[in-house]
This record gives sequence, structure tokens and C-alpha cells, in this order.
Amino acid sequence: MKREEGVPDRYTYPSIIKACSNTCEVKIGSAIHGSALRCGVEGDLFVRTSLIDFYGKCREILCARKLFDDMFERNVVSWTAMVVGYVTVGDLVEAKRVFDDMPQRNVVSWNAIIDGLVKLGDLRGARRIFDEMPERNVVSYTTMIDGYAKTGDMASARFLFDQVPCRDIVVWSALISGYTQNGQPNEAVKVFLEMDSRNVKPDEFVMVSLMSACSRVGNLEMAKWVDSYVSRSAIDIHQPHVVAALVDMNVKCGNMERATKLFEEMPKRDLISYCSMIQGLSIHGHGNKAVGLFNRMLNEGVVPDEVAFTVILSVCSHAGLVEEGWHYFECMRYEYSILPSSDHYACMVDLLSRVGRLKEAYELLKSMPMEPHAGAWGALLGACKLNCNVELGEVIAARLLELEPHNAGNYVSLSNIYATVDRWSDVSLVREKMRERGVRKIPGCSSINSRE
Repeated sequence: MKREEGVPDRYTYPSIIKACSNTCEVKIGSAIHGSALRCGVEGDLFVRTSLIDFYGKCREILCARKLFDDMFERNVVSWTAMVVGYVTVGDLVEAKRVFDDMPQRNVVSWNAIIDGLVKLGDLRGARRIFDEMPERNVVSYTTMIDGYAKTGDMASARFLFDQVPCRDIVVWSALISGYTQNGQPNEAVKVFLEMDSRNVKPDEFVMVSLMSACSRVGNLEMAKWVDSYVSRSAIDIHQPHVVAALVDMNVKCGNMERATKLFEEMPKRDLISYCSMIQGLSIHGHGNKAVGLFNRMLNEGVVPDEVAFTVILSVCSHAGLVEEGWHYFECMRYEYSILPSSDHYACMVDLLSRVGRLKEAYELLKSMPMEPHAGAWGALLGACKLNCNVELGEVIAARLLELEPHNAGNYVSLSNIYATVDRWSDVSLVREKMRERGVRKIPGCSSINSRE
């Protein structure tokens, strides 16, 4: 930090303070502030501005404001640092007040206000500021696109994307991840192919978004193409988030051989990757292997969370592994101090229902500390049909019709239960009740792909 004579100057301090801002090293930054005071350069415009930026980004907004108010001379960077500081702590009222008082503004100050409004979910306010901007850069567009994506307005996101004069990888990534997060994976893939056709090289964040899109589509050929693309690129597939996404994509697209190879080659397997593999094994009918992998995960010291227990309980349910299911249900509560959620209870109810232990499933439902959701009641109702248990089926159906009076599936399930024991008059009564309540059964449809 020091020059040959050992005295830091007005050029040295800003670079050191900026480093502290990037890492939010408050103690070190404060010590450097003290050093600047002792050296007599703390009042310098550039040093003072860097300190305002530092305190603002480290959420010490009162310190930043005091320094700002004590300045004899301010430039656009000083004003912008104060705006960014208020945005960082979520005080948009003060941020807007400082912004409105600025004698001059640059694109960074405009972008800071837009970013703050987007984070608060005020897309109208953000768009108004965006439209007022005398000059926009790619950050301006990316912030708005990301904001629209987070609120599900992909039409507006795409409209702005098409107006970006010079697109960088970040703005492409924002649109691709937006489509993926909003359940439009096919659109995400189309945008990636458009990007690739323009010779824009993707980074790992774009590829992770694309893998997530492929996972949702479930297209094996597309997954193989993406996998091959990543392998040929300069992207390091050993980065935890990249290889985890690759594993998940291959699992969900049915390429368990490739997923297993990637999983076993991981330098460190995390909880997300374990859960992906466990789900994949279960989907492909390997319930016992899935349970074995879960136990291996525990032995390796990976601590399961609520989601992991939902995964393993679902595995036990689909494989009919009652004892294992009860073991994990108890283990979750007593070994990991995780209170079972309605989803955990629903998995256990489904498990007991599948193996015909209907009374036990019903008692578990009644013992829940929270109100069971319709999915848990529905699983038990379906089991009542399979086991011709009319008495319990009527009780469950009555509760479901209270929860979902306009869900045609519940009426149909009850009607089917009556039909299995030839109680046709009751079938007619159920249908009459549907008509009275204006409930209509949605007709099913099927399709067959044929080749000429």
C-alpha cells in the first residue's frame, strides 16, 4: 500500500477502499478510513467518494450519509454512491430523494434507481424511470428484463430484449433463465439456439439455465446435445453447480448411465446431486437402490434437509417400503430435529395407502398437527377405491368435497368406489350432486404418433 517514502496518497486509498467494498470488510475499511484521516487525505473528493461507496455497500448507511453531508465538493460519482447505498439497504424513499436532488446524473445512477425499484417489485415505477433515461446501456435493459422475468411477464421481457442494441452474455442469460423459471423451457432452448447462431459464447450460468430447461422438457436427444456442447466448450464441468445441473438434467431426461458416471466422478457430492440421483433411481424403478444411496449419503456426512426427506419418503411410497418409510419419518424428527410438514405426512399416507393399510393411513391423517392438504386425502380416497373400502371412502370423500367442492375428480373417485360394489343408485346421486353444483368432468384425451 505504501510508496517508497512510506506515505500513502489520494490515489492509493481509493483502490484499497474499493477492495474492502467488494468484500464488505468493515473493520479493515474503517481502519483504512482512520489512516486516511491521520494522513490528511480523508477530505479529498476521490477518497471521500470511495468511503461513501464503501460504507453504503457494507450497509453502514449512517456513516455514508455523514461523510456525504460533510463534503464541500461533490461530483456525479459521489451522488451515485449515496443512491446506491440507500438502494443497498432497501430505503428507496431516500434513494429517490437523493436521486431527484442530483445536479447531474449518469447511467449508473439511473440504473441504481431502476435496480432498487425492481427489487421492491415496483415494475411500473422502474419502467417509468427506464423510459425517462436519456441514455441506456445493457445493464439498464438487463435489470428490467430480469425484473419482468421475476414477475412472470415474459412478453415484456422479450419485447425489451429485442430492443437491446448490443447484447452481452448477461442479457442473454437473463432471458434464458427467465423462460426457464417461468415454466417455458422450450422458449429457453430457442433463445439459446438463437444465441449460438450469433456466435455468442455461453458461460456456465447460461449452460446451467439451459440444463434446467432441458430437465423440464425431458428431451433425451436435446440433453445429449447440451452435454456434448458443454464437454466441447471451455466451461469447467467440475464446478459444483455445473456438474450438479448436468447430473439433474441427465436424470430427468432418462440417461441414468451418464448421470451415474458424472455423479461418481464428482470431487464432492452435495445434497442436491444426491437428491437428483435418488429421485432418478426411484423413477426408473430402483427403489431399493435409491434407499441405499440415501444411506450412503448419510454415511458420507451429508446432512439431509426437509426436501431430502420428502424425496426419500416419496421413494419409499412408490416402492412400497413401509418399514423404511417409518424409519426415515422418525429419523427426521428425532435425529435431525425436523418437524414433518404436510408434504411429509402426505408421503406417509400415500405409502400406507398403497400397501392397503388404510386405517393406519387415516389415523395418521387425523393425528397431523396441521390441516392435511387435499393431496393427502386424495391419495387415501384412491386407495379406498382399489381396496373397495366404501365406508372409509365416504368419510374421506366428504372431507375432500368440503376442501374442493368444484374438483370433479373427487366426485368421480367417489362414484367409482360405489360402482365397484354395484351401488348404482349412489352413483346416480353423486352425478346429480355434480349437476346441482355445476361441476363438470373434464373429458380426457389421448394421442398417437404415427408415421406414414
